[in-house]
Amino acid sequence: MRLLSRRSVAGTPTMPCHYSSKSSATQLPAIDPQGTSAPLAKGVPPGAAGLKTSAGPIKKALTAQETAQAQAEHLKKVEEEHKRMLEKYAESNGILDRYSVMPGKCSDYVSILQRITSENASEVRREKQPLVLKKISDSFIETFLPFKDNLSLREEYVNYYGDIRLGKVLEDLDRLAGAVAYKHASDANGNLAPIVFVTASVDRIDLKSTLSPNRNYRLVGTVTYVGFSSMEIHIQAQAVPEPGEPADPEPNLVARFTMVGRDKYTGKSSQVNPLLLEDESQRRLVKVSEQIKEHKKAVAQSNLTKRPPSAEERLVIHQLWLETSKYQDSMYGSRVHLPPEMVWLDQTIMESVTVCFPSERNVHNKIFGGYLMRLAHELSFANGSVFTQSRPSYVSLDDFSFKKPVNIGSILRLKSQVVYSEPENKTFQVAVSADVIDNMKSTAERTNTFYFNFCCPGGAVRRVVPRSYEDMMKYLEGRRRAQTGKIISKLQGEMQKQ
Repeated sequence: MRLLSRRSVAGTPTMPCHYSSKSSATQLPAIDPQGTSAPLAKGVPPGAAGLKTSAGPIKKALTAQETAQAQAEHLKKVEEEHKRMLEKYAESNGILDRYSVMPGKCSDYVSILQRITSENASEVRREKQPLVLKKISDSFIETFLPFKDNLSLREEYVNYYGDIRLGKVLEDLDRLAGAVAYKHASDANGNLAPIVFVTASVDRIDLKSTLSPNRNYRLVGTVTYVGFSSMEIHIQAQAVPEPGEPADPEPNLVARFTMVGRDKYTGKSSQVNPLLLEDESQRRLVKVSEQIKEHKKAVAQSNLTKRPPSAEERLVIHQLWLETSKYQDSMYGSRVHLPPEMVWLDQTIMESVTVCFPSERNVHNKIFGGYLMRLAHELSFANGSVFTQSRPSYVSLDDFSFKKPVNIGSILRLKSQVVYSEPENKTFQVAVSADVIDNMKSTAERTNTFYFNFCCPGGAVRRVVPRSYEDMMKYLEGRRRAQTGKIISKLQGEMQKQ
């Protein structure tokens, strides 16, 4: 068994593309060249069967020979397909090495730290790299998660239920999005530009079907939209079909990332290579990306921190108050006892605290965003399990932005809360806020908030109701995110049909 380590020979971490040097094809049983004895014809003595020279036994032997030959051809085809897969694993590994978003060696860490702390970093003299008109296909990168072929990888990704840990996959998606961005920003020869990319936001991550530990998966990413210093990355994960089997009609997972480029030395916005659209289908892709961008812009303008709830949302709040007020005791100051199918929003809180170590840094000497996504997802799953008293299934991650970076050594507090639920659809939403605690000043600074959607077909999803005005705003925000996510998911579906 050969295993590609997380750190490459050059010290740069890669996607965990593990593979086996042996074929994973199932060994077929040997064929008996004699075949099986045909039943005796009526009236034939038992001892006379072996004296017959009829075509029956000869035909049976020929059938066994043909079967053995067909099985040998099938095994050969499986081995050839497996060999091609191994070549793809190695090739994608090399590409991710070249366009990695993660440092790998101590020397890398020191050089990055020296560059960031250098007083003359903004005065470095260099030639400005000319822009190159890039096609969508120029940014294409594929990699693999061969859970079936490599038991070591499967052991790393499997959870205690025997399913794939989605948090680990979220890390891989963020790493692949960064690699796609660096490849698009490279020059005509594929050399890296003096630009560093950060994950500005995640528009949507939809899990359309469960990832199985007994399948291999192919992840592909490409640029679908380019602005001045930003670009949108579209990623799909799809099961690799077995030899002779048709591919699945739809991907298992679809994701959209927005990456922003900064000058490597000054930290200011840096223009990235423009996008060349070759046909009408690619123009439609860009049009859909523009629609998603405009919708996000409209949602940002109506943020509850900037504008009060709409008239329709005020009616929702009033209706919630009417529904909960009937459970209010007449005695002043008494607590409201809700029925079993309802729960107060402020009673669904679950927290965790993590110290951020250098091993989870990126090339900017900050904590890798994919790592934060994994921590948030695992906490939201734990909260959802307690909320439903069962095992919920991940559905999607709604739009969120990385507002502030998390420094190495930070004390990170994650606070999760069920902010919205739809009992009739067996779905609910968990918001996870990430705060960096300053232990010297006893203050906390918000970096971002994640919104995870779950479903629980086999469990009871209670209705969460707000008790305070702050909780009412959280409820409305979760409701908005759920509605916006459905719109983006629908537009992503249109992109897949292009």
